Amino acid sequence: MLKILVIFLILVAGFFLGPLLQGHQGSAIFVVANYKISMSFISFVILLILTFLCFYLIYWFIKKIFNSKTTLGRWLRLKSPHKAVKRIEQAQIFLLEGNYQQAAKLFMKSAKGATNTTLSYLLAAQAQIENDELIQANQLLEQAAKSCQPRELFAFQLVQLRLQIKNHEYDAAQILIERLLNEKPRNPEVLRLADQLYYETANYQAVIDLLPIMYKTKVYSESQLDQFKQAVYIGRIKQLTADEDPQQLINWWKSQPRAILNNLSYQKAMIYCLKQLGQTDEADKLQVAITKIESQERT
Repeated sequence: MLKILVIFLILVAGFFLGPLLQGHQGSAIFVVANYKISMSFISFVILLILTFLCFYLIYWFIKKIFNSKTTLGRWLRLKSPHKAVKRIEQAQIFLLEGNYQQAAKLFMKSAKGATNTTLSYLLAAQAQIENDELIQANQLLEQAAKSCQPRELFAFQLVQLRLQIKNHEYDAAQILIERLLNEKPRNPEVLRLADQLYYETANYQAVIDLLPIMYKTKVYSESQLDQFKQAVYIGRIKQLTADEDPQQLINWWKSQPRAILNNLSYQKAMIYCLKQLGQTDEADKLQVAITKIESQERT
């Protein structure tokens, strides 16, 4: 509308200046098919401006129709919700088949006519993440952000988090995962992504802190969680050993629950690491405890 106002002001100025320049208007002559058309230069300018104004109004009107959500608008844009649904269905099949590239293409195409543009872009971004096309995934996330509604924000954040982890953007992922853990501490996908992030960044203590809620919410099967638990505890023992501070390792060990203290695998790992640090007395104490447990099991 600002453009229309500017053109209107120019016209008004022309009408006012026209009479003032009546004796100095100049002339414009056109010859078309043996017809001679002559007019003053100011009249020609005014006519030209009016023509541009008419073209602009026609352009504005057509643009409104094209951008409208009516059936006519969708037909003119070749954006059919029915076609979008078909594309989404086919894209989902490709996604299940592991054809992530084709799935992403169809999700992008479906966004043009889908009732939920954000969803199509997010699905396309997820397919590109699975396909290791991280630059394209980031571009699709930017498109999704433009139309993302509050009810879609959580799904957007999960896709964003997967991309950050895949792209090794651990600092940004750390900030986002902490926020999500505060907002949805029992959400299985948030817990899975937190576990993945902490394990990749060797933050074993953070994984250990998550284990109780992961068992309660059954994020993985119990056998899988038991395997993860053993891996992170032994990883944490080795990590503290690498710090070369025996007291820190000993204090950490003593602060663990009884079930951990009585676990033979962890005890043996502690004995090995304590000997590496020169803490033979502590290692011998643990060896005595192991001997007692093993003798009790035999009887």
